[in-house]
Amino acid sequence: MIVEPSRQVLRPSTGLLVTGIVGGIIEVTVLIAEIIGRSIDSFWRDEIPGDYLEFFETGFSISLSLVGLLVAAFIIYASLKMKDLNQWGLCVAASILAMIPCVSPCCIIGLPVGIWCLVVLMRPEVKDAFR
Repeated sequence: MIVEPSRQVLRPSTGLLVTGIVGGIIEVTVLIAEIIGRSIDSFWRDEIPGDYLEFFETGFSISLSLVGLLVAAFIIYASLKMKDLNQWGLCVAASILAMIPCVSPCCIIGLPVGIWCLVVLMRPEVKDAFR
């Protein structure tokens, strides 16, 4: 029995969506904790630090969180496109991105979900069904 492509991509795309949402929640939490932690630290300090290392460290960690949010948004967008059988290349890119540790916001669930998505996306009938 052959299952239609829209049903084949339903569960993997939902897994990719969950990966993006969990990653986004983690990145927002890290971003808020970084901003609040630095604000409290600078409030209790009497003097301004002489070197700018702390300033760059804060900016770097906030920038990494913002990049993580962008990656999570991209994964969420691609999962919705995968569910609609649109933009095959974008879906493959998001599946690969979800598997990369330290790039994907949630690589613990992103690795198995990304592999699952790639296996389904590489099936000829699924690939042909994409617009």
